[in-house]
Amino acid sequence: MAEHGVRARAVRIYRAHPDGFAALGTALAGIALTLLGINGLWVDAPWTEGIDPLWHLVPILLGSAVMLVKRRLPFTALAAGSVLFLADGVLGGSLGMVLVFFDLLYSAVLFGAAHRVRVLLAAIVVVVVAALAAPLLVGQDLRNGVFFALQAFVLLGTPYWWGMSVRRSRELAAVSEARARDAERLVALQRDEAVREERERMARDLHDVIAGNLSAIAINAEAALAGPPGERDRAALRAVREAGVAGLDEMRSMILVLRTGDDPLVAPPRLAALAELVERSDGVRASVVGSVPVLPTAIDQALARVVGESLTNAARHRPGAEVEIRFDEASDAVEVTVTSTGGRPQAGSRGTGHGIDLMRERAERLGGVLEAGPAGEGWRVRARVPRSAS
Repeated sequence: MAEHGVRARAVRIYRAHPDGFAALGTALAGIALTLLGINGLWVDAPWTEGIDPLWHLVPILLGSAVMLVKRRLPFTALAAGSVLFLADGVLGGSLGMVLVFFDLLYSAVLFGAAHRVRVLLAAIVVVVVAALAAPLLVGQDLRNGVFFALQAFVLLGTPYWWGMSVRRSRELAAVSEARARDAERLVALQRDEAVREERERMARDLHDVIAGNLSAIAINAEAALAGPPGERDRAALRAVREAGVAGLDEMRSMILVLRTGDDPLVAPPRLAALAELVERSDGVRASVVGSVPVLPTAIDQALARVVGESLTNAARHRPGAEVEIRFDEASDAVEVTVTSTGGRPQAGSRGTGHGIDLMRERAERLGGVLEAGPAGEGWRVRARVPRSAS
């Protein structure tokens, strides 16, 4: 258990300071290689004969220090490492400095900006071509040019290819991770949308069914209270009306709970918004004949729902139909007639009749009547509601 804890702490320290460990490891490897005498790799010049091999430790240690900033300043570190590499080459060259230069070139490709990496590739190509051409220009044979070009390619091309491979792998991993996050967000949005639609549907059902029943209770109680006085009946009707009003408040509270917090509340349809309702009736050409009456709230909402349901049915069963909405007012009642003619009958679009039943139920709860059926080559819905229902 203790050994596992030490190992875990060591891993955490390494992950927190990877560049520091890389620099320390490279410096130790360079010191070991220098002490083993692995020097004189590039230059065999007379002035290198009397140089102490320990001088190679100077550029190696300085290059290892430069490695500490290779992640933040990759090309600055590479430039400094290139200068130290040339200085080490003047001393005869050492394998330890080759390790430092490899790491700095690899880091520049991995962490540097994309446009600078492309410039670096062009510079490597130029150096390799120059290494091939230089011996030929001084009169040496092609074999020496190929030898120098291969050395330059191995020294520069290997860390470049390695860095590009790791860079592309990381980019592909980042793209895959981004796609996974997008997929998660899409699933979350779809789930939220499904929940919102279900809440909206439940809210509509509550409003259509519960609100209709409770409104009928309150309206009938008001009508009874307006009749001849009878103390017991009036007391009972007062209780019924109070229960109905309380039920309406409860229903509104339930709708608020079912809706999401940021969704706007949707008010029941009203005849005052009939023009907007007509504009939203896609698939039919609707028009209003006569003026829209000003009515009490219960009658207004009931007739507005009749008009809305009639427009929806016309668009569903007879797209392209001409729909006429006509209001007729009398002293004791108000009537709306919605007539649709023409249009293209839709195969298999026969309805269930529930929409007409709901419209008829709304009218009858207010003491009115509703008729729906064929009218010539079209369809007519007529609802008549007494004014006393208010």
